[in-house]
Amino acid sequence: MQKSSKRSNSMSRRQFFQVGSAAAVAGSTLSMCSGLGEKTGKIRKHRVLGRTGFKVSDIALGGAANESDVIRYAYDKGVNYFDTAESYGGGASEKAIGGAMQFMDRKKIFITTKIHFNLEETEESLLERFGKCQERLQTDYVDALFIHSVSDLNILNHTGFHAATEKLKADGRVRFVGLSSHGPGDEGDSMEKVLCAASEDGRFDLMLLVYNFMNREEGEKVLAACKKNNVGTTAMKTMPGRLIVYPFDPENPTGGYKEWMDSMIERGRSKDEAVKRIQDWVKEQEKLSEDVKPFAEKHGIQTNEKLRMASLQWVLANPDMHTVCMGLENYEELDAFIPLSGTKLSHADAAFLSDYQYAFNNRYCRHGCTTCVDQCAHKLPVSTIMRYSYYFAMFGREQLAMRKYAKLESNGSLCLNCTAPCTGACPHGVDIRNNMISADSILSV
Repeated sequence: MQKSSKRSNSMSRRQFFQVGSAAAVAGSTLSMCSGLGEKTGKIRKHRVLGRTGFKVSDIALGGAANESDVIRYAYDKGVNYFDTAESYGGGASEKAIGGAMQFMDRKKIFITTKIHFNLEETEESLLERFGKCQERLQTDYVDALFIHSVSDLNILNHTGFHAATEKLKADGRVRFVGLSSHGPGDEGDSMEKVLCAASEDGRFDLMLLVYNFMNREEGEKVLAACKKNNVGTTAMKTMPGRLIVYPFDPENPTGGYKEWMDSMIERGRSKDEAVKRIQDWVKEQEKLSEDVKPFAEKHGIQTNEKLRMASLQWVLANPDMHTVCMGLENYEELDAFIPLSGTKLSHADAAFLSDYQYAFNNRYCRHGCTTCVDQCAHKLPVSTIMRYSYYFAMFGREQLAMRKYAKLESNGSLCLNCTAPCTGACPHGVDIRNNMISADSILSV
């Protein structure tokens, strides 16, 4: 298959929150990667995906890519695992894979999609929803159907889901079953509790879990349970933070700033109000960035790419994690990250991550953690709110983050006049109240 000459413009859409062009920094960053050798730009490492027996590329494509040409390009580079969901882009992610399907050898790829539902969902409605997923994917079968974002142990025994998957398996439309978890939402069970129970259950063949160098404790317990039960493992949320905040020009907003401003204006705020909200947020972030300068100078950091790449290599180093689902949205990001397949974290980068963790331990709210909730006067889902903030600030998914935040029964606005009994409750020293107020300032419109 010839590579399309079409180039994605999604990188420029995120210049503020992301890192600029990955291609511009790939050469200098990749040169530091131990074991990279010849820059082939291809997948070079595979692992067996648990009891599925499938030899999966160590780097997989997550649901961020909404263009079929990008899917095809990833396939050409050797990516053979494509993770999507009914909710990603309102079905756009599934459609992108479907559009590329005719250009890929179906037997050589593994496709998962996910459906989020509550205890009231029926077998019939799940079958109908999956049918629409399958239509968008343009495939006779899906390799694995996941329960999406599980936060309640009770969902593991959902009779409608298991009846539906048994029927789909019998009809040859689904081969395996899995689930993903970020931990509890407004309330619920931890990621560790959910996924360890699922691995022991016997009916779940695959897991998608949060795992990174600053949030490893729960993940490693899940990985041990999966290894014991021969369950396939896939990673998400592998980069825990950012280093650089870019300036805001109210007269010529670009990237994430423009989308944020447009969203606020569309929902009734004046331009002046929108500008002030963004300026206030930037000012707060600039104060925090003062602490970053000595660290950045020590390691010669110019962009967030080094952090993202080293974070990926840290996860790749664990043989019990079979593949990493990366949200690579365009050609430039694929060109930058796919060559990391099969590489090892250098001593210099290991030291970089160690220093980063030491310096910013109190800046990162661990996905799925609930330690502080009992001390919160309003029982806010702190880690969930911070995850939405993470979507907004790290990946330019502003609309998604704000929609999810708007659906919460309670949010960070309650912290404005709170006496903050949660102070000191985070074992990592995260300033809960100020983080909640900051998250509310960007997520509420």
